[in-house]
Amino acid sequence: MEDGTYAVVEYAFGCHKTDMAQYPNYIAKVMEKYDKGDGYFDLHLIIIYTGDVEKADPVFDCGCLTLRPKQVFLSRIDGEAEFDAIRQKIHSGIVLTDDDLMKLVILPLTVPGTEGKQRMLERIVDLAEQIPDEGQRIFTLSGVIVASDKFINRDYMDQIRRRINMTQLGQLYEKEKIEYANQKVRENDLKRAKSLLNEGIDIVKIMKTYGFTEKELLHLQDENVTV
Repeated sequence: MEDGTYAVVEYAFGCHKTDMAQYPNYIAKVMEKYDKGDGYFDLHLIIIYTGDVEKADPVFDCGCLTLRPKQVFLSRIDGEAEFDAIRQKIHSGIVLTDDDLMKLVILPLTVPGTEGKQRMLERIVDLAEQIPDEGQRIFTLSGVIVASDKFINRDYMDQIRRRINMTQLGQLYEKEKIEYANQKVRENDLKRAKSLLNEGIDIVKIMKTYGFTEKELLHLQDENVTV
């Protein structure tokens, strides 16, 4: 983190002691990798509870080890209100902020139960495809796959991935079409410019009309130039 501290961030669907037992292993791995051995290592455990958990013990004490994680409860987020607010932004043509995109990514996790999460996920995916900006659309679709990995239906995950691939393929196709169109426009402009040169039109006027440099137009005057 910016202040020099470290954090282990985990999403949790439950708050039983057996769920907490996995975190010391994560903490040990982080310390092994990043501890500089100078006697100072500030590490925070942040547990983000999904909509399945409304409260949890703030301290995990197993005798030889005590954990005091920072807790975030997604059940306290009004998922429907957030969804409607972002949907209105999209339909009104308002550009989404980074916060809006992150909310879309985590909204499925605010709903309790696997089926409820899946339904919200499908609504998010449908809404994401209405985002005009390609980058934001791909970010949202990719983000929900990562955030929802533990509960998402595998077949539906494959569908989302195919949508992402098709979006990226569509971008490439559009880019190629634009490049091809620009090339054809330039070729036609070159033909017109050469014709005007042959008619004795002032080279400066041609430069202003078509945006060619003097060097390019002088090359056109060479009969061996292929247009």
